[in-house]
Amino acid sequence: MAKKKAAAPPAPKTFHIDKRASTIAALPISLNDDELLSTSEMAQWFGVSHQWLEVRRHRNDGPPYERLGPRCIRYRVGKVKAWLDARSHRGTREYAA
Repeated sequence: MAKKKAAAPPAPKTFHIDKRASTIAALPISLNDDELLSTSEMAQWFGVSHQWLEVRRHRNDGPPYERLGPRCIRYRVGKVKAWLDARSHRGTREYAA
């Protein structure tokens, strides 16, 4: 008899970056909004792992990115800041919605 595989837990609707979005967006980085960051630079800016960004790209719920080639992913600073602004909340009731 083959054992049934346990179903994977559902993906969370929110994740820890949401709670820090306004803080990250307010960090004084000396880049203009049109500059492009590599995945490693983005991970450092967000304080997350390189893999976190890759997983979020795969799930289509991470920061917006630009594909410049088959293996060349870049994040435009202005678009990422706008994405972060959209994820910031003022209260837990708003966050849960």
